[in-house]
Amino acid sequence: MTHVKRGWTQAEEKLLMDLVESYSAEGHSKKEAFEAVSTQVSRSPSTCSRHYYALRKKKSPSSEERPITMEDCIHYLENQPFQIKRTITENNSLKKEKEELIVVQKKLKERCTKLMEQQKKLQQLLTIIKESEKFSDSSPSSPLMH
Repeated sequence: MTHVKRGWTQAEEKLLMDLVESYSAEGHSKKEAFEAVSTQVSRSPSTCSRHYYALRKKKSPSSEERPITMEDCIHYLENQPFQIKRTITENNSLKKEKEELIVVQKKLKERCTKLMEQQKKLQQLLTIIKESEKFSDSSPSSPLMH
């Protein structure tokens, strides 16, 4: 299956730039923004990423870029506590998940040790059975009476 390269429309480029800017302002990663916009423009996230950086590179400082305003600074600073709180919450959640996984890992190691011990015992029993079969195969078919 061959893919036909199609150009980006101005609307798609605007959506890409706006969505990435919006996600960044809200404290989300650019990767999340590329994934979100990719579904809207029917392109892969990596294609969106490459095009975004190509647009930024070719975009000259004088075109469309506006200076940072006081409102931009205020908006950024107002979002900082939310971002910090979200990061702390996520960190705590990850710590809890790690502790739970450590407990599960410990139980699995204990279970693995028990199973290995059982396997060793079963191997010993199998060896004994094989030896007894050899012995019974080599003995006469009728029992010996003394």
